[in-house]
Amino acid sequence: MDIDRVRYFCIFSKAGSITQASEILKISQPALSKAIKLLESETGLRLTQREGRGLILTEAGIRFLQTVEPLLNSWLNIGKDITQPTVNEHFRIGSFEVFTTYFLSVLLKNYPFGSLVLQEFVPGQLEKSIEQKRTDAGITYLPIPTPRVVFKEATKITMGVFGIKGAFDAQKADPPFVVPLAPVEGTPSKVVGLDGWPDHEFPRKFAYRVVLMQSAIEICSQGLALVYLPDFVVNLYNQKAAPKYHLVQYPCAIPEKQRRQSVYIVHRQGEKEGPEIRAIAKALRSL
Repeated sequence: MDIDRVRYFCIFSKAGSITQASEILKISQPALSKAIKLLESETGLRLTQREGRGLILTEAGIRFLQTVEPLLNSWLNIGKDITQPTVNEHFRIGSFEVFTTYFLSVLLKNYPFGSLVLQEFVPGQLEKSIEQKRTDAGITYLPIPTPRVVFKEATKITMGVFGIKGAFDAQKADPPFVVPLAPVEGTPSKVVGLDGWPDHEFPRKFAYRVVLMQSAIEICSQGLALVYLPDFVVNLYNQKAAPKYHLVQYPCAIPEKQRRQSVYIVHRQGEKEGPEIRAIAKALRSL
């Protein structure tokens, strides 16, 4: 796969139009359009589609961008990463949106060490970043076994089905759900969704697919779907939201015992647990 075409595609995705992307790249618009078409031919994926006079990303294009962008950044920074010192001024914590958004305020109350970098990943990317020493510690409830990476259970959280009160019949067999767009591969539990729902055991109706958890919560707050989330996330959301937008718990097909998720702190094998990791563990236990 041609690395320049991948780079052109990523810049087009960020710029939002062929015109702006070609100006950034300092190449002609026809040359950029041709490069994207060749990339589609290489991958066998339809990455873009027409909308009006412009192009937008397809669902496959969004997923392709999420996959290749961190790989492209790693490739482009190979020289810098090799030559820069290995000592970091900041402690780097990686996780996904459940913990980098609603857990952040809890973490900062328990984190007295100053400089902190929060990195967002999907499971799999998180473990790889820790293995490659790009991240110092991670937080996950969907561990992906990875060489030289250790998982230590810090606490347990309870997942649940949530939505606006009265939006759906609690006895309805097949209510609509909003689910994460990003897939997860390689979990021992065979879970394939970022929200941790075992769809291979309990199929559900996918009404909406979104990239951001905040988008899922917004859809639920409008009474359009249900969402599967940790109860601590919903509790923190309800503290800030107006009462009419509060989410309440709905019946769930998954047994309560199975909805109890272990939360792990992830770090490299052989490295000692410093005060930073102990502070993260304390914050997680407070949930």
